[in-house]
Amino acid sequence: MGAMVVMSDVQRDLHVLVSIAKVDAALNDIRKELGLLPVRLEKIRKSIGEVEGRESEAQGHVEEMAKERREVEQQLQDNEEKIKKLRVQLMQVKTNKEYTAMLHEIAHVEKDTGEKEERLLVLMDELEQETDQNESLLEEGKSKKAELGSEQAKIEVRVKELEAERATREAEKPHLLIELDDNLRRRYERVIAKLNDFAVTHVANETCQGCFTRIPPQVAIEVKKNDKLITCQGCGRILVYYLA
Repeated sequence: MGAMVVMSDVQRDLHVLVSIAKVDAALNDIRKELGLLPVRLEKIRKSIGEVEGRESEAQGHVEEMAKERREVEQQLQDNEEKIKKLRVQLMQVKTNKEYTAMLHEIAHVEKDTGEKEERLLVLMDELEQETDQNESLLEEGKSKKAELGSEQAKIEVRVKELEAERATREAEKPHLLIELDDNLRRRYERVIAKLNDFAVTHVANETCQGCFTRIPPQVAIEVKKNDKLITCQGCGRILVYYLA
């Protein structure tokens, strides 16, 4: 049988600190991602709003043109009725002066009718084009909103996943901290209170992964042994070694 390896108190604490560092690293990654996702969600909501704004503007334009068409058609109908009445009145006038005045009034209404008929033809053509364009815009908007909605739903699901993972990770911390020596636990709590994120981090490529300060090669070698407490001179975090 092989000899049983007995860890010193420091080694035991460092073993726990490695586990804490992994939890803290995971929590830090979760915080970062959760910090970015609301920005992405807001961007998506803004994009959906812009699509709906374009749709509303296009629909409003079509409705304005349709309203003008109805108004012109009503004005033409009114002109037609007016000319009928004027022609009846024309047959009843007594003097040449009244007759001439009535003819001028009829001519004026007929001229207005001609102008309105031209406007109606233009409106009908423009309205047809705008309606076709609006239908294409609505179809494109529907596709775009579906795409954005799908992305939004995925992000919202991811937020829930991250929040659940954060809760799980945070629940691990007390069980790990209680295993530390009292003095070391208080030291950990002081550092995390000061930095407001994490107090233990690992060394990779001779660099502190908390503040990314370069670690002297000899110190990096000592950290890699995981047999003594070493603090980063840049940020004050406790340094441990593990493969991320």
